[in-house]
Amino acid sequence: MLDRYRIINIRDGPITVVGTGLYIFHIFRASYLDIKNPQNSINVTGTIFIDEDSYKKIIGDLSKYNRKISDKLDGLDGIVIEISCKESGCSQLKRNIKGKLIEISPDYSLENRAEIVTNNSSLYELINYFGNTEIAVEIPLFQNYQSFNL
Repeated sequence: MLDRYRIINIRDGPITVVGTGLYIFHIFRASYLDIKNPQNSINVTGTIFIDEDSYKKIIGDLSKYNRKISDKLDGLDGIVIEISCKESGCSQLKRNIKGKLIEISPDYSLENRAEIVTNNSSLYELINYFGNTEIAVEIPLFQNYQSFNL
């Protein structure tokens, strides 16, 4: 997937910085929440957990353009714009994911990798059945994060 973008920063562990507000996350694995259990329902397609240092770098980068983002210490909302997968059978799964809301949150136990928690079976299948996955996410710089829900 990286060949589609002009990279403005080198890879930093699980993240490649493509441009302002545009990141590629190299997802290690996906955990699945039962979508039939309302107690586990989440408002986003998934939450990408990255190590705390990587999260702080993203916050620092985005804060140059919007100071309010520096207050988002618990999570950022983004939109999936592309997913890597060239295997047959991926195209339908990818269509079910592109354009969906996704959250990026810090995790204090992860070291130099990214994992995702999802209640979306298509996203779960893409990551766990087709190997390590790259997900391009756009994090809008100017939005009201309080009201940005599906």
